[in-house]
Amino acid sequence: MSLRRSYRSLVAGIWAGVLTTCLTLAAVTAWTDIRDHDRTIRDAKGTATALAQALDQEASRLVAAVDMMLNAAAVRVDAHTEGASSRNTHRLLDGLMGHVPAVLALRVLDGSTGSALFVQGGGQGSGPVPGDADLLRAFEAAPGTGLLIGRPARLGGGWIVSLARRVVPRPGETPLIAVADLSLAELQRLYGRLDLGPRGSIALLRSDGVLLVRHPYTPEKVGMSVAGGSLMRAAEAAPAGNLDVEASMVDGVGRYGSFRRLKDAPLLIATAVSRDEALAAWRTAARQDAAIVLGVSGVLVALGFGLTRVLARHQHLEEEARRAAGMLSAGEARYRLLAENTSELIVLAHDDGRRSYVSPAVRRLLGFTVEEAESLTLRDCVHPDDLPALFGRTRALGAGEAQVSVVCRARHKVEGWVWVEGAFRRIPDAGPGEPAIIATFRDVSERQRQAQALEEARVAAERASQAKSDFLAAMSHEIRTPLNGVLGHADLLLADRTLTARHRRYAERIANAGGALLTVVDDILDVSRIEAGGISLAQEPFAPEALVDNSASIVRGLAEQKGLALDAVLDPDVPAWVTGDADRLRQILLNLLNNAVKFTPAGGVTLRVSVAAPGRLRFAVADTGIGIAPEQHGRLFRRFSQVDGSIRREYGGSGLGLAICKGLVELMGGAIGFESRPGAGSCFWLAVPLPACAPPAAEAEASRPAPARPARLLLVEDVPVNQDLARAVLEADGHAVDLAGDGAAAVQAVQARAYDLVLMDVQMPGMDGITATRVIRGLPGPSRSVPIVAMTANVLPAQIEAFRAAGMDGHVGKPFKRAELAAAIARHRADRGAAPSLRPAPLQLAGAAAPGFPSPAVMDPAAFAAMQALMGAERVDALLQLLATELRQRFGPPAGDRQRLAHDAHAMISAAAVLGFTSLSDLCREVEDACRAGRDLAVFQARLETAGQAALAQIAAMRAAA
Repeated sequence: MSLRRSYRSLVAGIWAGVLTTCLTLAAVTAWTDIRDHDRTIRDAKGTATALAQALDQEASRLVAAVDMMLNAAAVRVDAHTEGASSRNTHRLLDGLMGHVPAVLALRVLDGSTGSALFVQGGGQGSGPVPGDADLLRAFEAAPGTGLLIGRPARLGGGWIVSLARRVVPRPGETPLIAVADLSLAELQRLYGRLDLGPRGSIALLRSDGVLLVRHPYTPEKVGMSVAGGSLMRAAEAAPAGNLDVEASMVDGVGRYGSFRRLKDAPLLIATAVSRDEALAAWRTAARQDAAIVLGVSGVLVALGFGLTRVLARHQHLEEEARRAAGMLSAGEARYRLLAENTSELIVLAHDDGRRSYVSPAVRRLLGFTVEEAESLTLRDCVHPDDLPALFGRTRALGAGEAQVSVVCRARHKVEGWVWVEGAFRRIPDAGPGEPAIIATFRDVSERQRQAQALEEARVAAERASQAKSDFLAAMSHEIRTPLNGVLGHADLLLADRTLTARHRRYAERIANAGGALLTVVDDILDVSRIEAGGISLAQEPFAPEALVDNSASIVRGLAEQKGLALDAVLDPDVPAWVTGDADRLRQILLNLLNNAVKFTPAGGVTLRVSVAAPGRLRFAVADTGIGIAPEQHGRLFRRFSQVDGSIRREYGGSGLGLAICKGLVELMGGAIGFESRPGAGSCFWLAVPLPACAPPAAEAEASRPAPARPARLLLVEDVPVNQDLARAVLEADGHAVDLAGDGAAAVQAVQARAYDLVLMDVQMPGMDGITATRVIRGLPGPSRSVPIVAMTANVLPAQIEAFRAAGMDGHVGKPFKRAELAAAIARHRADRGAAPSLRPAPLQLAGAAAPGFPSPAVMDPAAFAAMQALMGAERVDALLQLLATELRQRFGPPAGDRQRLAHDAHAMISAAAVLGFTSLSDLCREVEDACRAGRDLAVFQARLETAGQAALAQIAAMRAAA
């Protein structure tokens, strides 16, 4: 009786769990589908609203243009005579109509008789037009000067509508009625190009509900009145809004729509998305969810039935065993019950290889009968590749281990090989002829399949991680290469002692902004190290006031473009100097300031620094922006997460910045948080340990590179701009520099001449830097031992290891800093010399443009002057000649080869920008993007040819003037 009660309890528990799980799954799925349904409807209405706003503006511009022509026609026509000024009036109105092709004809009517005083265009005479009588009656019913719109009428193969305005030229005189016939075909073509789905609709109506233009185009519906429908009822209650239409009066289709009344004309714009099309994807997903719920529920119910049957079978077997207990001893009964009914295979084996017992489970596990299994040897049952492991583990039983286990493949009678796990235990007290080993086996094929799937997933994850590393490496190289030019020229400017204070401040801000960008690039490369906890923080003295001023100055330009005030405030008790990682802290502040400016449409942003506790500063960035709803607060500080999809669409961004800020702040031992309310702005704050310290001594002198003994250097670089920049920096430090354009040239150079150091670029056409280094290290004689330092934007750890493996002695990352480059030369040069020498006088920037200097519309005078001051007039003239040759070869008449055009445009981006042709450089970048995106190139090619000719003309003028 107790056994039956236990069985019933287990069955009841199983079915209670199955039903609870099914109901919970159904409830969660239904809630998710309802939420997605509401979001889908909101998105559809948002699409219709955005299009209605754009069409409202377009229609308003058209109406304003037509209204201007009506007023001009009425003012220029005398109510009584049409004298010699008629020809001038016709010419004036011809010019106005040329700007608005949709206007087919203009007429000026006598307001009392309706006779035509003036007719322009349309091929009509001076006789009455049928629709004008309706307009005159409308003006008599409502005497005013407002704009009236007549009913649509057919003209030829299309539809027109008349727009009229009542004008009184002089007080007391007969009023004039100016009428314009507007072709609806232009608007019909415009609406036909817009996409709201196959069953979406766009309509332009009179304010009384008369349909003027509609897409999809149905000519028989033009002029139809929808007064009394849901659209007109909504439009009477509000000037704009959204509406749900169960069935359109025009075609019976249900839609989600939006409408807007024009401010200056009795017109109404309506856009709508088909309900069925908007909800199609949601309905498919809902059906799939329902199928999944039903499928899972079916599986759970089947499992419930299966468990119930297993329990019933076990109950039956236990009752049978109890009945047999009267004929067997208690120990033998328990043994038989276990052996005969367990799901695991049990084998009793002897030391001489005999098996005296094999349990019936062998049929389920391996497909053999008990008799067949007893006749098989171990080699017949186990896969040959797994036998050594099996024998090795079983031998361990004789070495003192009580039990061993092994996973191997066993032969199945029908299905081939199956994975089993065997547990072996020796019976130490067994006498002669008694079982010496008890082995149990169970099927682990599913577990092995899962393990194999996990291994494949691990390999795929490692490949994905490698792909991410490759992407970061490529991105780092592409960003660091132009940064090399920015920071390098900034260092050269700051080294010029003749700079004015204002120009030095500009150069410092360029260097600081470039350094901030370089920090961001480094931080992106450190994402994987943040995950692994491998980021180390610098502990160096810095001035909070300078850090805050620098961060605010970088963002202030963006704020001023939006008309926002950006203030930075330091409390009086903030220390002048503190110890910490200024670069990481600047990255955090720039992220918070950029977010504040991005999400603030009006008002201002304030950065405040205060003392939170002794040795701990609090930074707060407050704005007057859109704010964040309380239910969305939990989404912040997560990777790739923003408060909702609409924010991402409207403002952009990846959602990664705040997550990186949180990781860096926590790494500093601080805390970060925020307070925000919708419409009331936000305040993001962080509190980090920054202990006060004494100001560093002579920090200005410390920032300059120490003088070094001149060295003979080989610079291996394929980009001419980078060649000239690095050479100018190195020669400014007193070094003698030879150039090599690729790895093969570098190998020849080190064989022909002894160098103190080779600065080797890595990515070059032909022989790259790593291959060249390996070749040099394999050369005979002393040239094989020349120090080689990689100078490249590839700075990931795996790449640095590859440099060392190839035989390089060190590396300098691009964009390089002048002090770092000097330190690398001093550290790795062949003689390790450090004897001081006089450095040459710093380069002087040109104070005025040379004769024939270009106008800013063609190129940037400041960039050209800086390049001329750095390289000298002769070198710049040679570069101009080279650029002119390249432009003639690359940008001739259109060739139609999209891939070649993209390549040529890419090649000219850097060269044009370095020599000051920034507008040409920007256009080349647009052309390259257009080629990659598959857009039409006709306009771009024409612009490119024009810009190239202008640049050639300017180069010729500059060289002639020089």
